[in-house]
Amino acid sequence: MLSLGCCESTNMASKVTGRPVTVLWVLLVSGAFFLAGGERVKNKIYDEIQGDMPCFKRFNGTHEIGCTSKFFGNTGVLHVIREKADFDWVYEHGPHQPYILAITPLFLTEAVLERARDSGKVSGVVVIVPEDFDAETQLLDGFSGETECPDRYLGLYNESSNPDYAGYCKKKPWNPNGTSLLYTSWEFPIFLITNQTSVENIQNCFEKFNNPVNGMPRDWPLCSMELKSNMYGTTNSEVCIRRASIGPISTDNFCDPLFDYNIWGTLKPMNISDEVPEKSVIVVAARMDAATMFDNISPGANSAVSGIVTLMSAATAIFKHKEEIINASNKNVLFILFQGETWGYIGSSRVVWDMERGQFPYEIKEDVKDQVGQINLTHIDYFIELEQVGQAMESKQLFLHTDPISNANSEVKKETDNLLEVLTDASELIDDLSFVRVKEDVPLPPSSIQSFLKRVNISGVVITDHEGEFKNPYYESFLDNYRNVRYQADNETSDTDNYHKHITNVASVLATTIYRLATNTSKKITADPELTNELLFCYMKNMTCNLVQKYGGETAKYLEPKPVKLYVSVENGERERSFVTMYIMAGLLGDEVERNQSDCQLESRYNMNQLYYFSNLRNGTCVQTTVRMTDAMSPAFLIEDYDWKSGEYSTWTESGWKLTKVMIFLRPSVLEEVALVCGGVVSLVLSVIVVHFMNSRADLLFGLSTPPAAC
Repeated sequence: MLSLGCCESTNMASKVTGRPVTVLWVLLVSGAFFLAGGERVKNKIYDEIQGDMPCFKRFNGTHEIGCTSKFFGNTGVLHVIREKADFDWVYEHGPHQPYILAITPLFLTEAVLERARDSGKVSGVVVIVPEDFDAETQLLDGFSGETECPDRYLGLYNESSNPDYAGYCKKKPWNPNGTSLLYTSWEFPIFLITNQTSVENIQNCFEKFNNPVNGMPRDWPLCSMELKSNMYGTTNSEVCIRRASIGPISTDNFCDPLFDYNIWGTLKPMNISDEVPEKSVIVVAARMDAATMFDNISPGANSAVSGIVTLMSAATAIFKHKEEIINASNKNVLFILFQGETWGYIGSSRVVWDMERGQFPYEIKEDVKDQVGQINLTHIDYFIELEQVGQAMESKQLFLHTDPISNANSEVKKETDNLLEVLTDASELIDDLSFVRVKEDVPLPPSSIQSFLKRVNISGVVITDHEGEFKNPYYESFLDNYRNVRYQADNETSDTDNYHKHITNVASVLATTIYRLATNTSKKITADPELTNELLFCYMKNMTCNLVQKYGGETAKYLEPKPVKLYVSVENGERERSFVTMYIMAGLLGDEVERNQSDCQLESRYNMNQLYYFSNLRNGTCVQTTVRMTDAMSPAFLIEDYDWKSGEYSTWTESGWKLTKVMIFLRPSVLEEVALVCGGVVSLVLSVIVVHFMNSRADLLFGLSTPPAAC
């Protein structure tokens, strides 16, 4: 009997002592169930707003600019600003700080943001663009996030190199609407919101819960927002790069150098075995990038697209006369789109650096057959650059800018005068367009040719739509879009738009000029208005257009049906528009060859000709062309022990980040929040007490008895 009782006792004891484990297991399962549903509960509490256009951090050798949030984001009570008096209410009477201000572009000024930053009552700003916002009628003074003198520290006329012209822009700013907001460090998050559903949600939530009644604040709960855009980088590029080089502290980069590709091609193929005569290359250039304060939006309609499309349209027109030019002279034409020019002439300075080192486009490779020939600075004959050329439809005038320093040399001056004469003569062949020479003692506006003129005297001209200050009221801002240049085509085949006709005229003058400079004979070359319109539609309105589908290949699948984003990006960033631009340019400046898809491949990217297979072009077409891309990254990141403060090359980097998000939610009063937390703590304590009580009284609660212990 004793032995049996002992065994039964042991077995029963194990069951009793197992009950706490069972109870805990039930609690854990229940907790996991509620945690799994936590995201669904969160979605019921929070309403996610468009959050893909944050202001973000960038750095150069000495400074940091842009915006960041705290690690877990910045929260605040929403207050929509409709008039200036609303700011005073927030700062003088608002009792529910911190606030998130929702402003329209009308209030996106340095004074407004500085007051918000210095008040201690604002934790973030969202810039909402309602559907009825009209920049032309509401922003009468324009808006530009750039400085009044873009790129002056790294240009030809900076204080250290040319004191005679260094102060010109300070007296007569090229960009009088410049606010420098892009180059200011704001220690709170700022987001741009253009999605109309998100804009309406913000406005409706404010009206329902937050809008003061007769000047008196509303009671809790209040509509609040959370802005998350935490940046990893800090201080300046030197510090940021050094931290990244210490070791893999995390998988996220502190910062990355601005990086992209220059897109270029020559009219004639160049073989390394052929000698390139001095002063035999005509350079035709434009910039390919634009910038704004915000990520994912940089339309650059006039600042960049007008030049890109004019160059591509003119290049296509002159390519049809390639054989005539080859037979007439030894001249060649280099068409090039520079990347990163907004940030200290990154693309153009890299080309100059490569040319000086005998590495443009590539270092000489001994084992490559038919390697592409090299171009250096002595090969340049003329340099024609297209800057902002789009806003001249009403005046029908474009302006020819030259460099007073290089033209102090009589030989260069003579060649420059000849270039201007050829351009002027070509413009007289086109109705509704004339070219006007700018005074010889006026320095060049911001332009890529300055990178070249810092190293060598060459004959060059910059073609713009402005004689003095920019006509573009929205230079380097999200408002420099198709509306800014009055592009009205609704599709690629529209003939009612006048803007594409203007750009076609400019391209025709350019093509006619190139032909005469290359052959020394006159012939009117007319650009294709349909192609011009197609290109404008793609870049300004819809990057999934027919032209991109035809030439873009697999890359086209990653593009969205909206205007192109022209920000320069970083090495692992978005560069689809660079590849698509190269593919389109290759298709337009190439010769079809009889090769199937498997044979349409190169042995090396260093070959003088490149091969591209376009599967959507006439059921598959192989094209041979000289068009390709080369790196556009500042030499500062390639030079060992570079002096970050020297100001010789661009040192811009971009901060890394993981997530950007904007959410809106109803926030109870602080008292309610405290009560909720206290209630949760009390519930937890009571739960522990109940579980302990049930465990200690399990034999009574569940009707169990403990038998005698067995031996």
